Amino acid sequence: MRIKNSSALFSFLVLILISCNDSPTENEFKYPPDNENRVTISQGVWGNVWFWEGNFEPPVIYSNYAKITPVVRDIFIYEATTDSMVEALNSGPFFTRINSTLITTIQSDIYGFFQISLSPGKYSFFAREDTLFYANEWDGDGHILSATVTENNVTKRQIDITYKASF
Repeated sequence: MRIKNSSALFSFLVLILISCNDSPTENEFKYPPDNENRVTISQGVWGNVWFWEGNFEPPVIYSNYAKITPVVRDIFIYEATTDSMVEALNSGPFFTRINSTLITTIQSDIYGFFQISLSPGKYSFFAREDTLFYANEWDGDGHILSATVTENNVTKRQIDITYKASF
């Protein structure tokens, strides 16, 4: 294709640049606030509970069909728990029963934020979804949605509820 004048060339280049910018970058996808500035404990675990819904497969991730919402949920904190200590519904991530020691129960706020002072140790976190417990991550030792607390340190434990999302 041959372009005869500089005005046409300029218009052509602008059109190409505009069409390249039609696809948003990953930084344009908005995540909820992280809430790190709200942490007031000096030892324990803090985190966010986010509900993921929609199609997160690129390039649809940037559409209105995918959203992440902070949610209020009851959070059950157990001693570090493995698959052999739970009764799963269709092999997880939903659980009907947890057969390990319950440490405490807390609730995330309307911003999805939670924090809890805990003694040093390893814990598993489960979010309540209706009548079931939800956790969708295992560490290298087979513990379900775990967090380790060390003396005088605060650990972040993100809880992503993703059963209504595709990746």
